[in-house]
Amino acid sequence: MDVTLPVPMRGAFEHRATHAIERLARDASLESLEAAMAAASDAGALARILADMAVDDAARRIDPLVPAIARGAEIRAGLIEAAGGVLSATQVAAMLGITRAAVDKRRLARRLLALRIRGDWAYPAAQFQDAATPEGLSDVLAAMADASPWSVLETLLTPDDALGGATPIAALRAGRAAELRRLVAAQAQDSFG
Repeated sequence: MDVTLPVPMRGAFEHRATHAIERLARDASLESLEAAMAAASDAGALARILADMAVDDAARRIDPLVPAIARGAEIRAGLIEAAGGVLSATQVAAMLGITRAAVDKRRLARRLLALRIRGDWAYPAAQFQDAATPEGLSDVLAAMADASPWSVLETLLTPDDALGGATPIAALRAGRAAELRRLVAAQAQDSFG
């Protein structure tokens, strides 16, 4: 969903954002700028420089939430990068050979992981293998139904000692769905609540 902003709103945002970026570029250390430039995308570069600059006392005094927002943006950019990027619902439909409506149904049934980005659904590429989803993915997604999509993505991409250091998504891709189901069930039983 591409929401078109009124021209005055777009111009006002561009003006404000340009000033913020000019300030960041002027005040950042060489190390911060190098780290930002090493990011894989424009959004990643901006997230990294914001996260680094957000620890500045002046930034915290102006907006106390800046450090948390910047860290969140950097973490999300890193997760998207680690997931191999994201696909639109239209791209997923074409890859899976189904309709866009069928993609939406799978998302709603927790058979596909989707992130809300810029008002639309984006599907992490890591959940697809050979134009399909690995066996057991829907079980993991259903077991984590109460978690945010970002938390689920982080879980899928984080190495787990119980899986021999593999990530859950790598375990699924390697045909270890039964092992992962047991792990998810054991973790659910261990949780307090």
